[in-house]
Amino acid sequence: MNDVKNRSRFIDLKSLIIGTTLIAVGGLLLTDQAYLLDDLDWRYVFPGVIGLFGIIDIIQPAKPEQIAKGFFNLVLAFWLFASLSHLWGWTFYNSWPAILIAFGIRSVVAGLLSSKK
Repeated sequence: MNDVKNRSRFIDLKSLIIGTTLIAVGGLLLTDQAYLLDDLDWRYVFPGVIGLFGIIDIIQPAKPEQIAKGFFNLVLAFWLFASLSHLWGWTFYNSWPAILIAFGIRSVVAGLLSSKK
């Protein structure tokens, strides 16, 4: 009985942050559609949201494999930002192999961290 009370008091921080982020992004999209925001540059918003999800996966992993997923999300967010902003001459056309490499590293690390018995 006491265990049930402790579970009901437990706040899932990951769900709370993801839900709040989705509400905020939805609000930004809605105000942008209503032309209430003039200079909102979306190339900063979406990589930031993906990066935030990566940080959440690193901070609060349910499984060890989620740490690898979190780092992949951070790399993906950085790659999106760099490609959209043309940092170092990166575009989607010339930098897509970096994501392929990052996904391969994610798969190897997730495999090493998995706890198959």
